[in-house]
Amino acid sequence: MESVAYINNYIIEIIKKIDNPLILLVALLILGFSFIFKSNIIELFNRLKANLDGTNKSKILSLLNHDIFPTMTRVEREVANNKFYTNQKFDETKTRMCYDFTKHKVEQCAVRMKAVVEKKGIDSMNKNALKNYILEEQHYMHELYIKAIKEDWALKGIGKVDRDYVVLLFEKFRYDVVVSFENRINSIFSNEGYNDNYTLLLAVFEMWAMGIDLLPRDMSTTFEALNGRFKNLKYDYK
Repeated sequence: MESVAYINNYIIEIIKKIDNPLILLVALLILGFSFIFKSNIIELFNRLKANLDGTNKSKILSLLNHDIFPTMTRVEREVANNKFYTNQKFDETKTRMCYDFTKHKVEQCAVRMKAVVEKKGIDSMNKNALKNYILEEQHYMHELYIKAIKEDWALKGIGKVDRDYVVLLFEKFRYDVVVSFENRINSIFSNEGYNDNYTLLLAVFEMWAMGIDLLPRDMSTTFEALNGRFKNLKYDYK
């Protein structure tokens, strides 16, 4: 903001000294252009400055140390300690299915989040390109962990109908979180307060961390709703 104000003041001082009408017209056009597109100029200026000194990329790489990654480890352990019961008897199959689902979700999400941070050129993407990339990656994370758990369950004796049923049940309980993610991403990228790609990504990671914190609740709700559907299934626990 200071850089744009400085430029505008500089142009105004020049205009005061111009006698040629044609040059004066050009100067006024430049001043008008800078005022109309000041947010774009600020974004471009900040991006160029960050790219020149390398701070933007190094700050983005620091997100590899974001607490979302230990949060995933904590959540996985929390779910591992959770126990489910059917008719007041410990349901080992349901308990292990819940843990396996959680394990694959956090593993796949962690891999893709690290890939986001390390993506070449992410520090110089414009806002729209970065927003679209984040939305695509978020969808890709979902595809990867759903594919992983379905393949795992298939190897452990869960039929296709039952696999699809559990996934759809989870997505039903998780729907409000997914919608909130998309709404928050749109809000983050429309907020001019996030003036570089590091602050944009930091806001996205904070949002994702909130979703990870809610995972034990959604997993518990999903598998409690299964009742005794898989109680007598011979499940391979390896």
